Amino acid sequence: MKRLVAILLLLALAYVFTGLDYSKSEGGSYEYYITNWKEVGIPNLVTAILADWRAYDSLGEATLLFTAVAGFYILLGGKKK
Repeated sequence: MKRLVAILLLLALAYVFTGLDYSKSEGGSYEYYITNWKEVGIPNLVTAILADWRAYDSLGEATLLFTAVAGFYILLGGKKK
């Protein structure tokens, strides 16, 4: 039963991800950094991006990954005895 739930969840996520629009959008954070990157106070554009918004984004990604791994561990039954 747990495997069936996991497979259904995986198929639902695959359906959602294949339906997303991956085309390049105009504007967005890249255009913001090109026009305002000196406000961060770091002379290199790449370092400014990594030190500013990407640090928070990476923290969110790490939290999401940990939550997903813990959820699948619990869903699939955890450690076998």
